[in-house]
Amino acid sequence: MQTKTRNIFILGIMASAAATLVACGGGGDDSPPPTQPSATVSGKAVDFYLSGSTVTLLDCDNKTAVTNGTGDFTFPAGCTKSALRVTGGTDIGTNQPFTGVLQAPALDYKEGVIPVASPLTTLAAQLGSGQAAPLATGLGLPGKDLATLDPMQDAAALRAAVVVQQLVDHVAKTLTGLGEGGTLTAADTAAAASKAVANAVAGAPGTADLTSVALVTNVVSSAVQNAQAGLPAELRSDIGAVAANVAALAAPVITTQVASVSTALAAVDLGSSPTQTLAALTESGSLNIVTESAQSTTTTALVQAVTTDGLTDASITNTLAELGDAVSTGNTAEIQQAAADLGSAVDAGAINNVANAVGLNNYLLLSNLTINGANYPITDTISATGGTLGSIQVALTQNGNAFDGGPSQVRAGLSYTYGGNQVDVIIENVTLTFNGSQLVDAVVPANTAYSFRISGNLSAAASLTNSVADSLFSTANGGSLNLPFTVFLGKLRSAGALSQAQVDALTPTATSTFPVTFATTTGVSGRDVKVGMLVNGEVEFAKTALVKTDAEMVVGDGLKTTVTLNP
Repeated sequence: MQTKTRNIFILGIMASAAATLVACGGGGDDSPPPTQPSATVSGKAVDFYLSGSTVTLLDCDNKTAVTNGTGDFTFPAGCTKSALRVTGGTDIGTNQPFTGVLQAPALDYKEGVIPVASPLTTLAAQLGSGQAAPLATGLGLPGKDLATLDPMQDAAALRAAVVVQQLVDHVAKTLTGLGEGGTLTAADTAAAASKAVANAVAGAPGTADLTSVALVTNVVSSAVQNAQAGLPAELRSDIGAVAANVAALAAPVITTQVASVSTALAAVDLGSSPTQTLAALTESGSLNIVTESAQSTTTTALVQAVTTDGLTDASITNTLAELGDAVSTGNTAEIQQAAADLGSAVDAGAINNVANAVGLNNYLLLSNLTINGANYPITDTISATGGTLGSIQVALTQNGNAFDGGPSQVRAGLSYTYGGNQVDVIIENVTLTFNGSQLVDAVVPANTAYSFRISGNLSAAASLTNSVADSLFSTANGGSLNLPFTVFLGKLRSAGALSQAQVDALTPTATSTFPVTFATTTGVSGRDVKVGMLVNGEVEFAKTALVKTDAEMVVGDGLKTTVTLNP
């Protein structure tokens, strides 16, 4: 015992002496101890950039920062690494309140590297460490670092981010409708939706198709099960049936919305600044499509229109899918028929409200096509005769006030693929004149810009201005918009961009099959012209269509069909 006590006493003396040497600068080193350099860390919050959003730094005592007009924020003093949560504020692309929740995993501080919170990092946060690479591949962004990737500086990432966020938002809105009477919060619905999307993307072979109804159905079903704990007790008791029914009901609507956004951003040209990028997306009509999707709460109302007994009834899944399909097309007659087939499983008043909300009002109606003098209903495929096709006439009427009191003018795009070449034409101004609902004139005013692009076996591009007005009116079907292929090609020939032989090679002749796309937009933010199509005697939404040349782009409502021309 004495030996042990003596050793402790000696060690204490040695430690005291060492401390005295350090205090006196002993040991031959009189430099001060190293200090950790202070660092100011900046981050970005992006869907499009988020302005006025609150950023919570989860690993820094939940301290907060606020984003500026370009999504920038600064970490609080003393905080250089933290997981992030972003809520609130305004999306500067759509000018809509941001109602989602962005997340980002903690990123090691490195000078000059800016951590980003985006819909892409939200998926990464849900999956956890080690999943970034398969996630990037599933998003079509192989090899890119999602943690520092600013979507506003990368066209492919911008499309992926906005499409992902719209998918997450619509699934979350579905859960909001389902969770009425439960304990689900906005954060809960966002997390359940994000986790489901993240797993679907990371588990996809190659690039995930976020516009696939099969993928969206799987995502909605998984999200419902992820949110189970916050649902009302009567739904938790048979969560399998509820998940299948909600997915059948909501997936067609969500898929249609997400596919429209994906089409709208399919050909983003980044400007020299984010401001210029957004200006171009506004002019093209792309942002109108994204804004409409962001504003939609259709799935919330649709799920609430189905009774608890209906949501838990596994025998009506297919009929619920029919109702979802009808809502996705805006066909009010089919919505009412599907609701009638479901009987007491739906609330009649609530489903009427859904039908009224999605049905078209104040719109242009495309009723049929005239090809070589014969009329054809608008369908995905059309078989026509005539040997040679120089133009297509689209029967057009106005229902209500399609232009909301503004001038009845549209930017229009026409595209077709024939003989190994794609021909794209954009007209900056087509002025329409109506007598009541009837189209009585369609004119391209003098000094209007045309933009052309031909790609494939031939390559040509030009921007021209007409010196005199061009008529695009046809009396077919009492008033039609004429889309004259040969006239447009003739403008290129006159400008020296094509020879007559090349014009002939680009003019469809029998027997051939070729896709045709027609798109319209006003090119003014918030003033998108709505277009419907007559399908089997009922009005449905027109398709979202895109036409692009080297210089311009038009995104909006229109038609897509494939024509087979026979002798």
